[in-house]
Amino acid sequence: MTDPLDDIDLMHMGRMCFGHAARRTANLLTRHYNRHLAALGLELTQAQLLAAIAEGSATSASEIARFLGIDRSTLARNLKPLETAGLITRQDQGGRRVLPVLTSAGKNKVIEIHQTWSRAQTEISDLLGPDGAQAVRSHMSALRKAVHILSGEIGTERPNRAGQSAQTISSKSGRQT
Repeated sequence: MTDPLDDIDLMHMGRMCFGHAARRTANLLTRHYNRHLAALGLELTQAQLLAAIAEGSATSASEIARFLGIDRSTLARNLKPLETAGLITRQDQGGRRVLPVLTSAGKNKVIEIHQTWSRAQTEISDLLGPDGAQAVRSHMSALRKAVHILSGEIGTERPNRAGQSAQTISSKSGRQT
């Protein structure tokens, strides 16, 4: 009697899986940025959160969480150490709405983050070259859009087998995905 697993090419599955490739790439990129940000006592997730708060267009914590692609409980966990460090404070927006805002120490930290992030970003961009960097961004965007479509988050028509769609993909939120 043969093992049913013998009929599955698991190595091929691992090599071809978009999820596996994305996770491995995300982990490597995160470590690269974290090496740079360690001097500031931050990790990439915290730096991105501070930058999203500094950007200032979010009208709620939920909007910040959506922009970062995290859920509200993850956002709450990530806000606590930033508040403890004196980098953010919570501003009452009326009702149950509370919006995180930068303190002056937080604003100074975001300036440092930007300088540090720029160095980390330049290292990768220089290795990829301008065309390679843009191709990576375009392909990641296309992959996110495909997953959004499959999850019913944007658009109404799934792409055909060739990856083409008869309609333009549009996001419900109006943000680029």
